[in-house]
Amino acid sequence: MKIFLTGATGFLGGQLLSALHQRQHEITALARSPQKASFPTGVKIVQGSIEDTDSFRAALKGQDVFVNVAALVKMWVRDRSQFDRVNVEAVGNAIRAASDSAIPKFVHTSSFMALGPSNGKPLSEEDSRRVDHLHNDYERTKFLGDQLARKYQSEGYAVKIIYPGVIYGPGNLTDGNIIAKNIIPLLNGKMPFGLSILTWSYAFVSDVVQAFLKVIETETPSGRYILGGDNRSGEEFYKDLSEASGKKPPSMNIPIGMAKMAGYSEYMLARLFGREPKMLTHEVVEIYKHSWAYDSSRAQKELGYRITSLKSGLAQMIEWLRSAGYVK
Repeated sequence: MKIFLTGATGFLGGQLLSALHQRQHEITALARSPQKASFPTGVKIVQGSIEDTDSFRAALKGQDVFVNVAALVKMWVRDRSQFDRVNVEAVGNAIRAASDSAIPKFVHTSSFMALGPSNGKPLSEEDSRRVDHLHNDYERTKFLGDQLARKYQSEGYAVKIIYPGVIYGPGNLTDGNIIAKNIIPLLNGKMPFGLSILTWSYAFVSDVVQAFLKVIETETPSGRYILGGDNRSGEEFYKDLSEASGKKPPSMNIPIGMAKMAGYSEYMLARLFGREPKMLTHEVVEIYKHSWAYDSSRAQKELGYRITSLKSGLAQMIEWLRSAGYVK
């Protein structure tokens, strides 16, 4: 198949590109800086960005599938409108460009955050949001981008929407690989305190990639799929991490109120000096006050989606972190 792929330099996108390349697909990858991209031999690179449709429109001719994994995954950026341009406006523009080029299928990568917190029974594809407010620009624009993709889907555009959970595992240490980035200091003994977290849905990256391949390569019954994972509480997460790494869990969790104050300080420093927050913002701390559990049974039934246990996935990720020199 001929596949046009965005977001290939990111965590999930990079893993997906490798899997597609191994399966002998003809891949055209969009990259802002081709000279910095490290892609397998044979991958065609188009210089451009998802926000600039004109930069890649010519490359869409003759493609079989447009796979959009590109997103702005940040806690904060100085120009908030960047979130809207990448996570909302670019989604609609890309869907229309793919349709104009007669591409038979468009696969859009949304996020569990677009569906909102579960705060109870795991959410399925058919459930409505249970929380009426949005916590930060990333959640806000992923929600709006999802609503836009659903609109085009309802109008007959050939769009498939995928909602990955908290993806983790070996791969690029981008902002999308949040679990790996967050546990490196802990595993190296530089972070004695944890953060009190509720239930999250931890999706091992190779499981997610295999489900993407199914959606890309076959005609699937449904238009929307949650690719969640092992729904585990904060206590269970730290227990599994300790058993997988042989390291003691944090001796205590930072109280939410204290974390929020520290996060607000980071936010203000970011606004004053134009640098990214080093750890969390107060908006992100609010996210940690909710449960984010999801029901992946539709994907399991229709895509053969498998869920690696958190303990097993963490063990594989930690082995990779050690072999790559990130963890002693």
